Amino acid sequence: MANHPNVETVDRMTGAIFAQDHDTLAAIFTDDFVFHHRSPLHLAGDYKGVGGLIETLGYFFEATGGDLKLDQKYCMADGEWVSEWEHATLGRNGKTLESDNAFVYRFNGDRIAEMWMFLGALHDAGEAFFT
Repeated sequence: MANHPNVETVDRMTGAIFAQDHDTLAAIFTDDFVFHHRSPLHLAGDYKGVGGLIETLGYFFEATGGDLKLDQKYCMADGEWVSEWEHATLGRNGKTLESDNAFVYRFNGDRIAEMWMFLGALHDAGEAFFT
């Protein structure tokens, strides 16, 4: 059975983020895209456009030197909504942070208009890892 087209778009988005493929990301997101990052870390907030997403996620890539592994547990679509659950393992200076993260995407047509990221790491664990 084939994946829902919006699930395929989410999977393409993840690949484009790791590849730093800005052209693909620009085609995946609407022009008024908003990224809502919810976490116990100082990065929590709302960011506009692909640039806001790249800036926020870039912090994780830079802080870990790219030592970031994702294991998608599920990704499901219903109409204009997609939900995703992943287990992330981050490495930094000999430390490891594991986090179960949830994502919700709202599509407008075949493009992502909004994305919510809920970081599952506890505040103290996140602070200890990033300091």
